[in-house]
Amino acid sequence: MFTGLIESTGKIWNLKKRDKGLELYIEDHFVASNVKEGDSVSVDGACLTVNGINDKIVSFDVSFETIHRTIISDYKVGSIVNCELSLRADKRIGGHIVTGHVDTVGIVKRCSLKGDFLLLSINFDKDYSPFVVEKGSIAINGVSLTINEVGSDFVTLLLIPQTIQRTNLRFMKPNDRVNIEFDIIGKYVVKYLAARDTSDSRLKRLLEEEEL
Repeated sequence: MFTGLIESTGKIWNLKKRDKGLELYIEDHFVASNVKEGDSVSVDGACLTVNGINDKIVSFDVSFETIHRTIISDYKVGSIVNCELSLRADKRIGGHIVTGHVDTVGIVKRCSLKGDFLLLSINFDKDYSPFVVEKGSIAINGVSLTINEVGSDFVTLLLIPQTIQRTNLRFMKPNDRVNIEFDIIGKYVVKYLAARDTSDSRLKRLLEEEEL
């Protein structure tokens, strides 16, 4: 479990293809200094397990399923990624509960500076619209953000300077892909209500996918 408050940004040091997967190597002194093999790390919002540590390089095994559901296939050597260590029981939850299980990939529709703030509009499949509400929470590349505006297939977000400086969202441009995790509480509410009435085929299909 994570909170969506990014602790460091790492750099992709290497990518090694494996049968139906890959080995991902990230250069990040903070992460390397604070994890051991088997620990969980959120990388752009995807929960990955530490496979090895060598000085400031941390390696992860990435399965075909994770590659398929996230933006990891877009990574290149030198790409900057958001990193967060798993939540400790004695730590404040400053963002919101983030599981590290990416729901879908979104597309940056618009990004523009509004003074010191960054306005982002992100498109996603409209089947996911029941999971977003105005002023609710959403994780974009692992970053906990508040939703400013909701459309049938998009959300608009306003990033404060601190978020811009500390995350890779400062590099966003139109048509970039991002990992999206919707609020877990909202997903449970939708599932509860849909279980009472699954006449909506879109919700039924989403629920079936969640159970796989």
